[in-house]
Amino acid sequence: MPVVDDINEDPIDTKTQILENARKLFAIHGYDGTSIRQLTASLDITPAALYYHFASKNDVLEGLAAKLHDTSDAFLERIRDFDQSTDSMREALSQYYDVLADDIHVFRLVYNDAAIQHSPIGQRLRSQARDFYSYLVGPNPSVEDRMRAAGAVGIIRLSLEQRGVDPDKHRDVIVERAFRVMTDV
Repeated sequence: MPVVDDINEDPIDTKTQILENARKLFAIHGYDGTSIRQLTASLDITPAALYYHFASKNDVLEGLAAKLHDTSDAFLERIRDFDQSTDSMREALSQYYDVLADDIHVFRLVYNDAAIQHSPIGQRLRSQARDFYSYLVGPNPSVEDRMRAAGAVGIIRLSLEQRGVDPDKHRDVIVERAFRVMTDV
């Protein structure tokens, strides 16, 4: 990783490096356990250089989770008019897989770190997850509906979280298994 010595370097590269470094450090130390000094020291930049790009550590977290948030919003908008038919359900699970596969590292951070879950971006991402879950269970869900939805979402999430699993190679098998759990087929 190239060393960035000041804010006169390419701002896009510096910002990207800060976000990637934050993703790694948050995964190792947690959000609360990572300081601004840690974020800057490993990139050999000053806190002032970080603050040039981000107003706070929370702003770094917002930047890190922005892609996942935006793709989740677009996904929820696409499925808004889906019905509860099996074709729509399969397509929704397939699209959900793509959203998570595209940003599983950030999803894992949000899912596993209580401090991130309680942050503003964490709350928004959790709200999006609840909206998807509501779609899956439909109106007036039974206990079985809730169990099927939890199982289907869990299959996708846990499959993607396995290190070394190629998301593209196993996509169809994982989505089909989640669909079968969801539809009890």
